Amino acid sequence: MKIVYHGSKEHGLKRLEPRKSTHGEYVYATPEKVLALHFSGRCGDDLTYDIGHFDNDKNGPWELVENIPGAFEKMYSNSSSIYSFSDETFKDIHTGFKEVVSDVGVDVINEEIYENVFDGLREAEKDGLLKIYRYPDKPNCFESDRSHILNKYRFYKEKLNMNLPKNKFDRIVYLHPNLLEKVNEFLNEFNYDFHYNELDLIDIFENRIKRQISNPDDEQYIESAYISICNAYPKLKNQMDDLYNSYCEKNITTHHKK
Repeated sequence: MKIVYHGSKEHGLKRLEPRKSTHGEYVYATPEKVLALHFSGRCGDDLTYDIGHFDNDKNGPWELVENIPGAFEKMYSNSSSIYSFSDETFKDIHTGFKEVVSDVGVDVINEEIYENVFDGLREAEKDGLLKIYRYPDKPNCFESDRSHILNKYRFYKEKLNMNLPKNKFDRIVYLHPNLLEKVNEFLNEFNYDFHYNELDLIDIFENRIKRQISNPDDEQYIESAYISICNAYPKLKNQMDDLYNSYCEKNITTHHKK
């Protein structure tokens, strides 16, 4: 019998039952605990991080790359339980990552609680299971401007024929304003009927602040975007400062009311 792991923000579970997902109705797990810990974070996607084997070979440590400043403190700020199961009912259906699935419920063998997921990931790095790149550090194979992020959208468009709505591109230029011109080139290439200029970043930033305030659990990475936009377009800093300082004041007031 081998052991597989599942990370969850829920504590005290004794059994996991299959849930509907994009691949079917399964319990998901992985033979590598560090991956289970990573996927138990509270938020994050391919605009905020990359995980894989980039400079390391596939038998080396996983590489976890922070794509925007300060993302990891947001992504991994929660506690997590890592559950262990027997692998007897699990199978590999090639989901595109190192995952296995079970189409029947599984009993928990062990629960290991991490009070802070990021602390756990840093311990995994000390143990040689993971290499963490904090922004702006990155693997040698990454583009200097991180334009590999936009290459993913090219794959979605060319290979998968996905319809990418404007809000997807809003989020790219919001989190990666240095890619604004390359986003415009992409939009022209695929005949989209809109494009961006630097002043659009102000409107997008203000909209994201409203979303963050109205739903604190829907992480908008306000601090990260503020830093990135000010660095990419210094002449916007005064307007950005006004919006960011107002957000901070409202955020403090909201926390005090709680």
